[in-house]
Amino acid sequence: MSKRGIKARTLRRRSQVRTPRPCILIVCEGSRTEPSYFNRLKKELRLASVEVWVEHGNSAPISVVEHARRLRDRRKRSSTHAPFDRVWCVMDVEDPQPHRSLNEAHDKAQQEKFSLALSNPCFEYWFLLHFERTSRQMTTENAKQFLKEHLPNYDKEVPFDELLAHTETAIANAEGVISEKHYGEDLRNCNPSTHVHRLVLELRGHAKSG
Repeated sequence: MSKRGIKARTLRRRSQVRTPRPCILIVCEGSRTEPSYFNRLKKELRLASVEVWVEHGNSAPISVVEHARRLRDRRKRSSTHAPFDRVWCVMDVEDPQPHRSLNEAHDKAQQEKFSLALSNPCFEYWFLLHFERTSRQMTTENAKQFLKEHLPNYDKEVPFDELLAHTETAIANAEGVISEKHYGEDLRNCNPSTHVHRLVLELRGHAKSG
């Protein structure tokens, strides 16, 4: 084979080498809904480098952040796994009574440089945005009631396939409400709102680049 042929073959091999996808840690406050959703999304997008964990001991926001910190630090010490490139904490504000540790968790997450996928009042608002754009203030119970108008069996299962079909709508609605209400980065006092769409967009972006 000529030198030109060898060089072309080498270049083709290099172009076929994929850049490793970033390792992403997602720690959820909820024990069922949130991890079920993100594990299904991870499977759908074929993102093996994403890990979804749940804080089982205490669902308070500060416990989620502390659990994320422990998992990140443990991974840093691992000799067999790459460290996490990105850490996301998925949590709710809750309404009418916000979590007592919410402010502490928010500050701690910023200190640790974790990203927050905060939903106000709750994660169900993100699901609701798959079917309608609403900026009316609501409690956690309201959000679940509104969602059941679209998903009557929501209490029994998370209908991922139906949600997946409306993901673009949910993203547009989430961004639309934030823009309409002129909300900033901090959603603790912005009812209703969510930043879950940012995490979803990030995961989809990594899936496309892989």
